[in-house]
Amino acid sequence: MNQARIWLVVQPTVGLPLFLGTVTLIALLVHASILTHTTWFSAYWEGGHRTHTASISSTASDAHNYAAR
Repeated sequence: MNQARIWLVVQPTVGLPLFLGTVTLIALLVHASILTHTTWFSAYWEGGHRTHTASISSTASDAHNYAAR
């Protein structure tokens, strides 16, 4: 670790929670800004857009129309 001397100035019990809290705060701010400024991110979190399933009707006229093509 090339920055080991920082712990001679700052106690690890103060520096580590401060560092990890800052990283967490930055991550939350980035996610919040993406969530509020885009339309795709909220849809991604909600599982995407739900599509309607097509109803399958097997009637003789549908089969006849398909075969005629």
